[in-house]
Amino acid sequence: MEPTRITVDEAKERIDRGEPLLLLDTRNPAAWQNSNVRLRGAIRVPVDEAQDYLGELPTGRTIVTYCTCPNEASSAKLAKTLLDHGFKNVHPLYGGLDAWQAAGYPVEPKETGRGVVLSN
Repeated sequence: MEPTRITVDEAKERIDRGEPLLLLDTRNPAAWQNSNVRLRGAIRVPVDEAQDYLGELPTGRTIVTYCTCPNEASSAKLAKTLLDHGFKNVHPLYGGLDAWQAAGYPVEPKETGRGVVLSN
């Protein structure tokens, strides 16, 4: 099953409504290193480490993956991996972090390390 992309406007609208989206930052190491921001509350899950996170991610929440790749390559790959492992509601962010920032939506300083995954 191929993941369905979500627009930045739709994601922001869902967040503003209070929907508990889980945001996963899948940027490659160079893109991560060269940036100082992330989407608010996002958890860093490098696409090549997805297997390490499968048991930690809540299955009952909508997950939005994002990157800064052309055509959302990394975020689409992670979204497909999650769908293949039984996650039901996973969407790559169309245009990724660049589109989010271009729309003027809020970001926060990135933190180093893996971050903490909250349960359902």
